[in-house]
Amino acid sequence: MTLFLIGLAGFFGLHFYSALRSRADGRDIRKRWGEARYMSLYSVASLAFFIAMLVGYGRAPDGAPLWIGPELARTLSIPLNIIALILLAAAYTPTGRIKRTVHHPMMFGILLWSVSHLFIGGDLKKVLLFGAFALYSAVSISAAFRRGDRVDAFPRTIGDVLAILIGGVMSAALIYGGHALLFGVSPI
Repeated sequence: MTLFLIGLAGFFGLHFYSALRSRADGRDIRKRWGEARYMSLYSVASLAFFIAMLVGYGRAPDGAPLWIGPELARTLSIPLNIIALILLAAAYTPTGRIKRTVHHPMMFGILLWSVSHLFIGGDLKKVLLFGAFALYSAVSISAAFRRGDRVDAFPRTIGDVLAILIGGVMSAALIYGGHALLFGVSPI
């Protein structure tokens, strides 16, 4: 559990810092260090902590359930996670109506994914993992809206088509064997 907690604290510590850091002239570390240097260090450290979090999660013993959600939560988790994967894909496709409307599709997708997993129920390590993702996503979305971060590009239909196609393919892969293969639990 120690490796999991170190990875969790390091990964989200970096991400909370990034979401909440000053962007004022002269105080923005990203500008002072330079984009390439900042992103290189940030990316390497994030990846190292992410790997520690995943390996630690896998090694941590399952605990007694803190709660078991209603069957409806499990039923709703599938369509909610399909939407979450479409939103995640929309963050990386050309700007379409999804990205322009949502503005922060990756964070909203992660929030939806993590909350839907929390509603199903879980033990301490699941609550820590999904709770940390939910909390970070909510804080990141709030900080981005406070800063005025918006997507104002003209929406192109291809962005939405690609987001739905990629999100749909990822969903199908997870539903029909991928989730069980990767995580040991079938979503259906």
